[in-house]
Amino acid sequence: MPPSCPRPRAARLGVLLASTLAVTLAAPAVHGRASGVEPAASVTESQQRAKPIKVKVDPRLFGVHDYNLNSLSRRGTGSIRLWDAGTTWADMQPTEGMAPDFTRLDQVVAKAWANHTEVTLVTAMTPPWAGLDPYVTALRTDMPDPAKYQTYLAAVLARYQNYLGSGRPGIANLQVWNEANVSASWTGTTAQMATLVKAAYDVRNQTDPQVKLIAPALVARLSYQKTWIKAFYAEKVSGQPVWKYVDAISFNLYPLDRYPSGSGTRPSTPEDSMALLAAARVLLAKDKVPSTIPIWDSEVNYGLTSGSNGGYAATPISTDLQVANVIRTYLLNAAQGVRRVHWYAYDMGNLPDVRGGGPLGNTLLTDPDDRAAGTLTPAGLAFRRVQQWMAGTLVGTATKRPCIADKNGTYTCLVRYAKGVGRVYWNPYRTAKVTLATSATKKIDEYGVSRTAKGGSRLKVGAKPVLVKSRR
Repeated sequence: MPPSCPRPRAARLGVLLASTLAVTLAAPAVHGRASGVEPAASVTESQQRAKPIKVKVDPRLFGVHDYNLNSLSRRGTGSIRLWDAGTTWADMQPTEGMAPDFTRLDQVVAKAWANHTEVTLVTAMTPPWAGLDPYVTALRTDMPDPAKYQTYLAAVLARYQNYLGSGRPGIANLQVWNEANVSASWTGTTAQMATLVKAAYDVRNQTDPQVKLIAPALVARLSYQKTWIKAFYAEKVSGQPVWKYVDAISFNLYPLDRYPSGSGTRPSTPEDSMALLAAARVLLAKDKVPSTIPIWDSEVNYGLTSGSNGGYAATPISTDLQVANVIRTYLLNAAQGVRRVHWYAYDMGNLPDVRGGGPLGNTLLTDPDDRAAGTLTPAGLAFRRVQQWMAGTLVGTATKRPCIADKNGTYTCLVRYAKGVGRVYWNPYRTAKVTLATSATKKIDEYGVSRTAKGGSRLKVGAKPVLVKSRR
């Protein structure tokens, strides 16, 4: 979590103190001029023939982190990323010479499999014995011995290969590291991390090629983190750019806790997180990383403090805004072609009173005082509701991705269902009005309350998303 990411629970606070879908795309046609001046009418006709950009939402988009695993007994948990889950390399193999202890990981995979939830294992945090320097005896953030890392990965891959005779791996994805551009997690170089990615790639190919290899999760909100991203994706291993060894690129898209607004500041929003995504994509393009490689939003929440306040409780926001954050986050990420969004965390608790007594992130899916039971908050209920809203195809235009903002900053997300159409409206920073489709039949607020809608009428919208259903 920015500027550091979730750590194993015993180390998380110290780390914070130390630092501050399947998606189906119909690409817009490119209309160039072969020579001379093309008549204006021809351009218009071409644009009219171009297909709109569409996103068919994959249930695996809807992901979480969850130490207590309550999410794995509920519908709608499409994927789980194992971080802060007691399943790091150091957790599983603390002593040299012993085989990895799979007790905890077996428990998680079994529950996830039964719940039809995809599993991603983050293979980070080097045990003290597995580093290149034998005299370091603490939990390591430096480069591990690549051979020892490969031996560990091979054991994991072999154990969950052809899981329960299904012909599929029990762990669908291995992620090489977490927050490799934050020193509390990684003190090696970009070249060393690239070497580690190639080592993981090789052992994956040798043991179970069905498993997807996910690039290290990188934080993207501070300038030094962006510099690291640019340097990492410029690295080459065995003569090939590092991106050639991964199946997906990963960012932890936590925005800053607050942003300037007028003469003061405002809480961070999902739109701020998407601005980080856009900036990260610019960096990837500079390194000639193909835009066809999938991107994951591996961790997200809002209000996380940074700088001298890092590690303290998040900036509080209202329940209404927490619900809005969940809905807008998944809509915007899906619209931008992001394949997985793993909320940190399904079971986030409160910090000690000396650190502010509140949670690290301000949008909670379960009650922090009842994490063991996993009692859902309104935002937690919205996690399932937004999936119902998005159970179709998001549709943009020939040149704009879905969830389009107008000149006043009002968003419209068009969703085509098997029968009828839904339009989700909101404006994150001000009140605005939209004109409903003439065939509009009902409007549903962010809490799921449904009312009759009058076709062609004007609807006032703000930060709280509203779904309006119509016949077309």
